[in-house]
Amino acid sequence: MSELVVHHLAGAWGLPSVSPFCLKLDAYLRMTGIPHKAVTAPTPFAAPKRKAPWIEHEGKAIGDSGFIIDYLRTRFNVDPDKNLTPAQHGTALALRRLIEENLYWTMVYDRWVVDANWRVFRNVVLGGVPVPMRYAIAPMARRSVRQQLRGHGIGIHSADEIHTIGKRDVAALSDVLGDKPFFMGDTPTEVDAIAYGQLANILLVPIPTPIKDEGLARKNLPAFLDRFRQRYYA
Repeated sequence: MSELVVHHLAGAWGLPSVSPFCLKLDAYLRMTGIPHKAVTAPTPFAAPKRKAPWIEHEGKAIGDSGFIIDYLRTRFNVDPDKNLTPAQHGTALALRRLIEENLYWTMVYDRWVVDANWRVFRNVVLGGVPVPMRYAIAPMARRSVRQQLRGHGIGIHSADEIHTIGKRDVAALSDVLGDKPFFMGDTPTEVDAIAYGQLANILLVPIPTPIKDEGLARKNLPAFLDRFRQRYYA
């Protein structure tokens, strides 16, 4: 079997990656114990879908964290969700959509559109690009992300409306977690890796936002992050 090579965007602020999707995959690999080599990519442009993360394995290049996990589950015969009921599988999928298709974009807005945050995040997300080129690329990258936000739909709202959406999502995650150790119960599953990748990139980074404030006020969410980190990142 050839070596599994995993390409991530760079880390910062104590996180292996500032991309929720890269961190999700990293968490899943730690959860399942699949041996691999991690490579930091300065940009995602070499990826098959021009987005990070992506993997190379047995002559194949696979992009998109969800399809990568589908491949790993089959190829390495690992499935942390194997004991979930059909109803739990449905709940986990609904949570994944909330996190990746909605909450994620509120985080993108706060990082890329809010001017004060962008001045901090620009040098993190483009930190692997040489300085002269970085300042040439930054405005184009920011303009592209603004277009993506509008295409998604969330970018047509006001800042207050976007933050209201994000706070509701965070509150919903808190309510689902309740007093359980992990989202589906006592044992971590894929949705915990998904939640960790996103929540860590909101609550554990020095980017101020009302969504972060809401998450920190929901005491079970920081406790979940601490629990997950102790288990897989100690």
